[in-house]
Amino acid sequence: MAEVPLKQLKNRNDWWAIRQIKLRPEQRKYGAPVLLSWFQSTTAAVTSYSIHLDEKLIGFVMLIQSTNPVQWIIERLLIDADYQRQGYGYQVADKLIDMIHEKENSEMVVARYDTDNEAARSLFKKLNFEEQEKLYRNRNIALLEFEFEESEEDELDEDDDDFDDEIDDDEEDDWDDEDEDSADEDTPDADDSSSDDTSDNTD
Repeated sequence: MAEVPLKQLKNRNDWWAIRQIKLRPEQRKYGAPVLLSWFQSTTAAVTSYSIHLDEKLIGFVMLIQSTNPVQWIIERLLIDADYQRQGYGYQVADKLIDMIHEKENSEMVVARYDTDNEAARSLFKKLNFEEQEKLYRNRNIALLEFEFEESEEDELDEDDDDFDDEIDDDEEDDWDDEDEDSADEDTPDADDSSSDDTSDNTD
């Protein structure tokens, strides 16, 4: 499958071109006015992208950053009607997930979509999102939480802690009974310490 690069929307011409994206009649209810999307993208938390295939515009998507916890929301993933059901929606969502995973302190990705949008539900299920029972503004929410692998540096720190524990145990074993009381007095206490409609259409 051909690669579909994302281009950040920055100027009026970029936004005007979004109007060319065609939706199937049954999908139009999931759409949002281009003017509204543009207005929302003027905030620092929102980044909007156009989706291209061989330099031809075939789609649009918004990415919103939220905090407490740090999470990213995929909004309004649109693929032109002529290019749906060919895997491009999946490729775009997967690309966004990879981009988000590389960002510092990112904990999860959120997808929001209408309750009757089965194409969106199917897409995010394939990407291992878990749909939640609670709705958000009468829309479904699906979550993908990141699992971070422990770094080698963290593992070394843990090994050092184990080594320190062994040394402390050995020292305690070497104490004479007569010195135990004075050792208890002189030794400080041990430290207590030991990521509003989404995927209006998908393929």
